[in-house]
Amino acid sequence: MNRPPGRKHAVKDLCGIRESPGVILDCQKILESIEPLNERCKGPLDRAANKNTVYPFVFLLGNHSSGKSSFVNYLLSRRVQTTGVAPTDDSFTIIAPGPKDVDRDGPSFIGDPDMGFSGLTGFGPTLIHHTQLKVRANTAVTDFMIVDTPGMIDSPLVKDQFGSSNGQGIREDIDFYRRSSVVSSNSNAMDRGYNFEDVIKWYAERADVILLFFDPDKPGTTGETLSILTNSLQGMDHKLHIILNKADQFKRIHDFARAYGSLCWNLSKVIPRKDLPRIYTMCLPRSYQVASRDRDAEEHTLGQGFVDLESTREDVVKEVLNTPKRRENNDITRLTERIHLLQMHCRIVDDVLARHHNDRWRFRMCMFTSIAAAVVGTAGASALVSTPEAVAIAGTSGTVLTVGVYWWKTRQLKKSLSELLSLKGPQGLESVYKRLYARRIADCDEHVADTWRKVRDHFQMGWCQEEDITSMSRITQTDFDLLEYIIEKDIPSLRRRTAPEFTSPSKRFSPGNEDNA
Repeated sequence: MNRPPGRKHAVKDLCGIRESPGVILDCQKILESIEPLNERCKGPLDRAANKNTVYPFVFLLGNHSSGKSSFVNYLLSRRVQTTGVAPTDDSFTIIAPGPKDVDRDGPSFIGDPDMGFSGLTGFGPTLIHHTQLKVRANTAVTDFMIVDTPGMIDSPLVKDQFGSSNGQGIREDIDFYRRSSVVSSNSNAMDRGYNFEDVIKWYAERADVILLFFDPDKPGTTGETLSILTNSLQGMDHKLHIILNKADQFKRIHDFARAYGSLCWNLSKVIPRKDLPRIYTMCLPRSYQVASRDRDAEEHTLGQGFVDLESTREDVVKEVLNTPKRRENNDITRLTERIHLLQMHCRIVDDVLARHHNDRWRFRMCMFTSIAAAVVGTAGASALVSTPEAVAIAGTSGTVLTVGVYWWKTRQLKKSLSELLSLKGPQGLESVYKRLYARRIADCDEHVADTWRKVRDHFQMGWCQEEDITSMSRITQTDFDLLEYIIEKDIPSLRRRTAPEFTSPSKRFSPGNEDNA
């Protein structure tokens, strides 16, 4: 790939990539190239999050008995997970392809740096001991992993005075589960021992396909499930697939209609859009269920509806089998988001540094002026008045003046720096964002607003101390050129390499050609 001449050569030296044929490897190298800048400016990018898992993976979520484990066994064409109506597993299970069957506990494989799960250690030992790896041979899946999760078990919804569940009740139930998921000294019996929402978010950010299962008995009316949708899966619609499973359990069509309507109603409370995403209604093949003794053969009145269930199931399987290809696109998407995140952070931080450096320059000039005034005053006093007492008084006055100015200006400098590092206020970080992105904010640019929300969260966590700002160097134009080049050149190039082939357009639509008709 040819790069522009001149100043861009510095960018080339920093990146030094693009010769590798692998899209995923190129994404990794681009992230590595911006790590020094991220470290230097206390950026929002976590180095541990740069490296993804060793295999692409499908992430399965849902209430207990929603059919996750049965779907895993069907997909692998062998029995790997235990199935049942009651909760059968309280662990996160990673199922990976391999030459022979091997089981590893959480501490042994999470500590393996090549697996890509080491970031889970930050959630505490309870999660680590409730995670397991199953390597399985002779499965129908050989090029991606499957992550099965503990079933979500909730208490009933908060009811209003009329005994019906409403949107406020759902919100209160979500808030309750969000509070109970945080580990504390007085955590209640509902606590899992780790922050379940944050763990789900960690997996979901790295997953290539996410399947959220509901079953007819609990069509989206449980607080923990809706809380996961609200707090852990936001911004992941492009890889999230919602499934109403076991649709063959309905004996009558109006039972199906009521369950489907209930699921749609509950999802509308947590998905802030007028149009709901597609809900896949499916079931496993009848022959497979009978053979695996999941269910006995029963007569149903859904008639030709089973044809639609079969077709929808194959759509879901097709999405799952497309996981390796999705890994490339998802890595490019993650790269794009992280570059934009770092770029906005750098622009805001550089503005703060510029103003702080100006304040420090004014501080030095004021101190220089006060010292010069004290020296001149003392010299003038000694020239005009020859008595030692007068010279001593003039020198003391100059010293007191200098010390007073230093104390006053130091307080002003600290106050100014505190205001610069605060989120609110006329000099705060949010004001800097509004000033730098005024045009795009006026245009209601949702991408900029979403990026700012993530950058703001990083600032709110106390991203930097005052002494760090004092020693932090300005962000150079070469740094901004690097980020801009990645956005304008590298990422579009990666997108083209993963794009499907299209039929060449007619020459009449080519630039420079005019329709003479």
